[in-house]
Order: sequence, then C-alpha cells, then structure tokens
Amino acid sequence: MKKADLHIHTTASDGKLNPSAVVDLAANRDIRLIAITDHDTIMGIDEAIKRCNIYDKITAIPGIELSTLYSDSEVHLLGYFIDYENETIVNLSKEINDYRYKRADKIVSKLQNLNIDISMEEVLSESKIKNIGRPHIARVLMKKGYVKDISEAFNDYLGKGKKAFVDRYKLSLQKGIDIIHECGGVAILAHPVLLNINIEDIVDKFDIDGIEVYHSKHSIEDSQKYLQIAKENNLYITGGSDFHGDKNKEAPNIGDAFIDIKELSELLDIYKYKV
Repeated sequence: MKKADLHIHTTASDGKLNPSAVVDLAANRDIRLIAITDHDTIMGIDEAIKRCNIYDKITAIPGIELSTLYSDSEVHLLGYFIDYENETIVNLSKEINDYRYKRADKIVSKLQNLNIDISMEEVLSESKIKNIGRPHIARVLMKKGYVKDISEAFNDYLGKGKKAFVDRYKLSLQKGIDIIHECGGVAILAHPVLLNINIEDIVDKFDIDGIEVYHSKHSIEDSQKYLQIAKENNLYITGGSDFHGDKNKEAPNIGDAFIDIKELSELLDIYKYKV
C-alpha cells in the first residue's frame, strides 16, 4: 500500500517542524504523498515541494487549511491542488496573517491583565515566520508553568468565551469554498468529528468537493460513517494525521492517519500527478 498523509502543519503556521524537516520525516516513514496544509497561509508550500526533489518516492501537493464560520460555528476547510501563487490566496493569507498578529497582541494584553507574565516577544519566538496562532501562546503558557498542556491553555484562557479569548478573522464557509475553487483547488471538509454542527447540513447546502474521512481524531466507526456520507453524495475521500510535531504521547505523527493513494486516483488523474 502507498500511503498519503494530506493534513500536515509546519512552522509556516503552528507546526513545530519546518517544511523541509516535514518532508524528511515523511520520507523516513515511507509516506509517498503529503499535503502541506498550514492554517490560512501558503508560506510553507514552496519549500516542501522543492525538498521532495531530493527524494525518489515522495511528492508534496499544495494545500491550505482555512478557518471559516457557518451558523456561528467554526468549520475548517482543506484546499488541495490550489494555485498557491494566485493573487486571491496570496492576498487572503497576508490579510489573515496581519490580523493574527493584532489578535495575538490583544490576547497577550488580556493575559497580562490576569497577572500572567507573558510578552509578545516570547510568543513571536514560538512562531518562526510570525504567522501567530493561539497554539504559540499556549506553548509559552506551558513553558512558564501556567498550564500543563495546550488543552488546559485553551480550556482556561484561550478558548471561546474564556478569560483571554479574542475573536478570529471572520471568513464565511461559502467564501472559503469560493476562494479555494477560484485558485483551481478542491474544497474538503476537515475533521468532521470535531464539528459542532450536522455534517449533512453542510453537504446539502454547500458545494464542497469532499470529506476528510480518515483523521487522527476519528474512530473506525467515525471513518465508516463519513465514508458512507461521502459515497452517497459522490464526494472525494481524503485523510491525514493533522500533524503538528508536538511531542506529547497523544499528538499524532506523520502517517498515523492516512489514506491509500489508490483512493485518490481520480483526483491525482485530474491534476496530473503521478505518484
């Protein structure tokens, strides 16, 4: 079986490994196809694709994970095979990146008002290219002993409605789908088990192209459920680990969740990828 892991984060967003190191790790774990899907940015794609050139048997496809909103709930979209040099996606990435910095600054101020010793300099040191997310702030809180892990940081301070929460950049689900399509890609519903809304509602109302059936948070039963929904609605099937490079025992490694490349044959043919 040739394995594909189509949900991987790098230091371009909130991952721990740079794109080249991600490719190296994937190659060592015998993963044949990966997708770089950093949060709201395309900054890690080019490096990963170039790094693949030193190997015989690994390919990287360009991707992104967009955080969108539907019915006041957060819905993540994976965009695959996007033209990452398209002006629309480049401008969106820059706009969201600028907003992320301002948001992080507001969160840090709220934490300081709670008598927590934290600075923007410390947060920036966690983000190699300054595409700041809440996990970077959570890691500083962990290092300084305010929380034991990232989950506690979100539960106590950073999650919605918590003491230091600040709203994210607002991008509607439909707008996210439209942007991915405008950039020539396919829009895939990410990790549906983590959604707070009915997945059938999204499938019925929006022109998504597929579902992430296999994911590190999905049980076997979850994957079977989403596979059935995808087949009934003629949607593409994808899968991936949601790798971030964290070292705790619950964090997935590259390839811990994957999809057989055979299940991607139609998409690979459309976009002329030979793997």
